[in-house]
Amino acid sequence: MLTQIDISQLATIQKLHLEIEIGTTVITGETGAGKSILIDAIELALGSRATGDMVRTGEEKADINLSFDLSKLIEAKSWLERHDLNVESNECIIRRTIHKDGRSRSYINGTPSTLQLLRSLSDLLINIHGQHEHQALFKQDTQRDMLDKYAGNNLLIRQVSLLSQQWHTLSNKISALLKSHKESDSRSEFLKFQLLELEELQLQQNEFQNLDIEHKQLANSEELLHNLNLALHNISDDENHNAISRLNHSVDAIETLQSVNPKIQTWVDNLKSCIIQLSDTESELRHFLENFEIDPERLKWVEERIGTLFDMARKHKVAPDELFALQEKFAAELTAIDTSEERLNELHKNLQIVENDYLTSATKLSTSRKKAAKKLTQEITQVIHELALPHGQFHVNFFTTDIAPYSPHGLEKIIFEIAMNIGQPLQALAKVASGGELSRISLAIHMATAEQHTIPSLIFDEVDVGISGSTAEIVGKLLRRLGHTHQLLCITHLPQVAAQGQQHLLVEKHHEKHATYTNVRKLNAEEKVKELARLLGGIQITQKTIEHAREMLEKNVS
Repeated sequence: MLTQIDISQLATIQKLHLEIEIGTTVITGETGAGKSILIDAIELALGSRATGDMVRTGEEKADINLSFDLSKLIEAKSWLERHDLNVESNECIIRRTIHKDGRSRSYINGTPSTLQLLRSLSDLLINIHGQHEHQALFKQDTQRDMLDKYAGNNLLIRQVSLLSQQWHTLSNKISALLKSHKESDSRSEFLKFQLLELEELQLQQNEFQNLDIEHKQLANSEELLHNLNLALHNISDDENHNAISRLNHSVDAIETLQSVNPKIQTWVDNLKSCIIQLSDTESELRHFLENFEIDPERLKWVEERIGTLFDMARKHKVAPDELFALQEKFAAELTAIDTSEERLNELHKNLQIVENDYLTSATKLSTSRKKAAKKLTQEITQVIHELALPHGQFHVNFFTTDIAPYSPHGLEKIIFEIAMNIGQPLQALAKVASGGELSRISLAIHMATAEQHTIPSLIFDEVDVGISGSTAEIVGKLLRRLGHTHQLLCITHLPQVAAQGQQHLLVEKHHEKHATYTNVRKLNAEEKVKELARLLGGIQITQKTIEHAREMLEKNVS
């Protein structure tokens, strides 16, 4: 739920801090006081279009911060986790900064965010109803989700979505296999020819690397023998000056002095270690020299073999050391082609199973939706009649045309339709022209689906347009009742609606030194009475009006 609103330098607001409570909060104020500025600020923070003229005159930028408690918002927390946006606590802070040159920046939990991401998250946090740009209730996806939640279709939705995903995966595999199957005959002949040519070479893994090393040795064999013999001579063969003999003499020279300095033992050990390593090297050199011989015929063969590998590599446009891997690749592809018919049959069998399972689950989903739609239609129509729309008719329509095959959403599109007057055809909810009517219809829908609704914070603007008297009181009571399960903010002009709020915010405007200031404050019990009296009596507020206002409040205390 929304817990705090902080605004600075926005339009006529200089600085404002509000703590929003759970339940129904009503917002009232004089005409022109700027009651909608709170709603505008919330919409701006959640990603609506911003312009530089929204910044307070004389200031560089406006700043809006919204704080939400996510302790019961599982979907919103999951969304933040998926986007790695810091959900260590149950708090989510959204910030929007608007500069006077029109630039703006948005942040989610301190991390810069695009408006697209911000709008995606906002749909999980708050729902605004009235004459505003973004109304989730217009969206077919929202309408479908509301019906499914009302019907308790969560398990069926998951099953249909999973089967749809499996169907598309299998279909893509079959399409790819069929496409390659058309070219398989010519490709198979090509691969067989290439493999035969490569197999005749009797390639070995790492062969080229080993040949390269051997060629270097054979091509430089005389220099190699000379230098290795010289090294062996210096290590041990020179009777007077070999390295091992000199190291042994060094050990003898200092070993007798171990008692003089403790470090000497370390030096002795190091020298002995050098002698051991040098002796091992000597043995390896002798072994190599004993088995090494100058072989011009072998050198010639190695050079010819390297040339052959280079020629084949150029033909296939690969490096010589990649020929063995290329042969394996060709062999694997040929095996795949040879077994493609078998794999295609297996994929078709699996696809048929998935199609049957999908149709079974999707049909169950459709049946459940239609059953729930009848009940939902009756409940919403009943509430609409109570809200001074006596001829209004609500209807849930199911469209089966233009549905993508094996859609993750089932076999039909869900569209909420409404007719406002007798003889008027049903039309999509998005085409309802009146903002006041739309607000009341939205209220009716949310009342009917209150227990299933997962968006906890709802804002109603102009919910009382075109109504008065007993109808206004009904609207107020419905809002108060909805406030038992949701957090509501409602802008109203009617005392019958305002009297039902658990919290009451008053919007005030005043002028000072050629500047205009808007302030919003929470009213205490006595202030509520005075504000209701103003709404009831206008300019002249009598004692009778105050008593009437007090009576209205006392009657609505729950």
